[in-house]
Amino acid sequence: MGVVKRQGIKQSIVTYIGVVLGMVNVLFIYPAFLREAEIGIINYVREIAAMLSLFVFLGSTELIIRFFPYFRDDEKKHNGFLFLLLAITGTGCLLLLAAFLIFKEQFYTYFSDKEDPGLYLQFIAFIPAFTVLISFGNLFLLYASNFQRIVIPAAFNEFLPKIGLPLLVIAYFLKLIPFNLIFWGSLAIYAAMMIGQIWYVRHLGHFHIRPDFTLLKKPMVKEMAHYSLYGFVGGIGSRFSSEFVNIFMVGTLSTLTNTGIYAIAYFISNVVDVPKKAISRIVSPLLADKWKEGKLGEIAELYHKTSLNQLIVGLWLFLAIWVSIDQLFEIMPNGESFISGKYVVFILGLARIVDMVTGTNSEIISFSKYYRYNFFLILFMAVIHITANLLLIKQFGLVGVAMATLISLTLFNLAKLILIQWKMGMQPFTRQTAVTFLLAGVAFGAVYFIPSAGSPFFDVAIRSGGLTLVFFALIWYFKVSPDVNSLMEKGWAAARHFRKRR
Repeated sequence: MGVVKRQGIKQSIVTYIGVVLGMVNVLFIYPAFLREAEIGIINYVREIAAMLSLFVFLGSTELIIRFFPYFRDDEKKHNGFLFLLLAITGTGCLLLLAAFLIFKEQFYTYFSDKEDPGLYLQFIAFIPAFTVLISFGNLFLLYASNFQRIVIPAAFNEFLPKIGLPLLVIAYFLKLIPFNLIFWGSLAIYAAMMIGQIWYVRHLGHFHIRPDFTLLKKPMVKEMAHYSLYGFVGGIGSRFSSEFVNIFMVGTLSTLTNTGIYAIAYFISNVVDVPKKAISRIVSPLLADKWKEGKLGEIAELYHKTSLNQLIVGLWLFLAIWVSIDQLFEIMPNGESFISGKYVVFILGLARIVDMVTGTNSEIISFSKYYRYNFFLILFMAVIHITANLLLIKQFGLVGVAMATLISLTLFNLAKLILIQWKMGMQPFTRQTAVTFLLAGVAFGAVYFIPSAGSPFFDVAIRSGGLTLVFFALIWYFKVSPDVNSLMEKGWAAARHFRKRR
């Protein structure tokens, strides 16, 4: 866990700086300076592009980590592995552009009947360019993770858009630029992110793009193609069972105004999911190596530790948000326009906790010989998610969208738990799992009934800050997680050392 700890701490620092920037953007800048529909179209275009990037990869995202151990050889420049990935992704980009040109008229005809058709028709043309930039940027980000280097790539992804986009929004509000320049400026930001990822891989000394087909013999090609096909279809299913389909369905079946409200609520709840994404990037290459070497004991250990540590941080973030949720909307400019998303935050937060407490189950299945099951599980989840959305949106509106996510994620993770227990004899839960839930409940109860201080800013500081102090004091006292205790003790020692030096 040494690499996981070191990279995890650094990644957490970067990520939570990004979270703070994102919260400032979402709670203050965007609601103050943009209409709900404008927030909606920005998120709609970005989510569509992120989804299409899965098609562009043609399954190669699954290959980047899973097969790198077989190609890895510094002297032979990794046997042309990066060239192979670039060739596959480049082919996907060409196919996407061709499809967009062929079906362009059909897209425009469909969106011409929507509310705010001008926004749709003006900006869906940006989708292919965003897709290409996101695809190549993510390719190099994932490739860098093979070398247990995720912090600098994460910094590009966290800081550039969260600094650049709000500056564009403020310039638009001040009438320095028209609205369409927000999209052109965003393209420049994503291009800078992609260039930054390429530079970093080159800086690491692993930017090798000479073709080399030495290892691409028939058995290897067959295995890669088979794995890639399952990964490709499974990745599409995963995207259709994720928040993409929520924003897509709200934007397509409802209005851009509701899309903007949902996007704000989704971002607030998504803060809870940050640790899981960071840990997944760090652990995935380690799991690929351990499966290759057959180290099942170490895989089980990672399974337990990721489940417990993700749960501790996830519960803290979820409860710290929920205990101050009314004050957050009160602080937000035009918060009354977005408060209808309050219970969307709660339900999505619960869904994140379900996903986090089950540990790195998707990664364990993906890198094992049972990877084919992931395809069927994800397909099952996608069907449940889309069906639940269609049924619940009509009855419960935006809350129904969040309910669909909670239902599908719960069933999906339950199925993965059963599969891993059945096939591998592993499960992620320990006594500390139950203790963590109990201590979280105690911490929440300790601050929930604190009376208002008369200022939403003070209320947030007292409620969320108080919950943080009580929860982590309990976690430390009862020694729930050695990793968390070690981190807290090192932080305390560093703080005392800093005070002495002053």
